[in-house]
Amino acid sequence: MSSPSSHTILCISTPSQIASCLATYQELRPHLIDEQQFVLQIEHQQKQDGFRLNAISIGDEIVALVGYRIMTTTAWGKIVYIDDLVCKESHRGKGLGSQLLHFVDNFAKENGCKQVHLDSGYQRNAAHKVYLNNGYILGCHHFIKTLN
Repeated sequence: MSSPSSHTILCISTPSQIASCLATYQELRPHLIDEQQFVLQIEHQQKQDGFRLNAISIGDEIVALVGYRIMTTTAWGKIVYIDDLVCKESHRGKGLGSQLLHFVDNFAKENGCKQVHLDSGYQRNAAHKVYLNNGYILGCHHFIKTLN
């Protein structure tokens, strides 16, 4: 396993940088198909919600990324919420996810946040292990209701 600080973390902000993340994003969000729509969606989230996207590349390939934002809630106050954390299957087990989690932890501290939150599908056991090994706890259940 690589040490958690062995790769440079990139700030993703331009349309071409965002587009370069699509293949990696698709491993977590396979419904994201259209590159132009993907870029527009991320740009909208960046402008609307202060969404940040950081990534690790090996060569010219984005192999891991994290998308997150600062938010304030009545329950927890000012927090960072991680929307997406994904590592390409071919690069899992190398500490890249942990490196990105540490990066977000530091961002949260620097911005006066006391906690970092995320949701994870119940079936993502390998991801849960990474979160637990990085100090996350199972804090609540997240309920969803689809509206027609």
